[in-house]
Amino acid sequence: MVEAFTKVSEASRLLLDKGLCPATGSDALGMVARPMKVDRACIFENRTTNLAGRFLTDLRHAWAEPGVVSPLAHPVLRALPIRDYAMAWTDMLEAGMVVNCTSREAPPLMRELLERQGVQSVLLCPIVPAKQWWGFVAFEDCHQSRIWRPEEVSLLKSLARAIGASVRHANMRSSLSQVRTNLTSVLRPVVGDT
Repeated sequence: MVEAFTKVSEASRLLLDKGLCPATGSDALGMVARPMKVDRACIFENRTTNLAGRFLTDLRHAWAEPGVVSPLAHPVLRALPIRDYAMAWTDMLEAGMVVNCTSREAPPLMRELLERQGVQSVLLCPIVPAKQWWGFVAFEDCHQSRIWRPEEVSLLKSLARAIGASVRHANMRSSLSQVRTNLTSVLRPVVGDT
């Protein structure tokens, strides 16, 4: 377990230094998932569609142990109406709580989805970069039904906080860039005023 804690620190540093993108997201997930003997790990981002304000969550980044089918191979995960599949889980994540569950204990639609993917148990932790729930990180075991130990839950929470910090930093950089652009356009001398 000490190796996994060290890997969370390395993953945090990677995410803060390089930002959250497909390469760093996958690398950070793999760094932490391998020592925890997790088969798959994913980062999901929430969004609301313009059509009737439907709430969806999208698989953004994934890692899978060699020989395990990647979550990216499942198109349903790219625009998952998670509230329809697991309303209680959605409420828990939105409230900042962790979901720690075997597949057979999952809500019926979610259980079916997990079983189709060969997932035996999941551990989900919300990502909250500021005050609003942004998404979640998931660890999946495809070989055994396991209830995740407190130290594993703690590791996932640490990884979720690092992802949240990376998202928050990216948002701040984007805001600063926009302010710089606005200031440049305001301060630019108007042609012919000199």
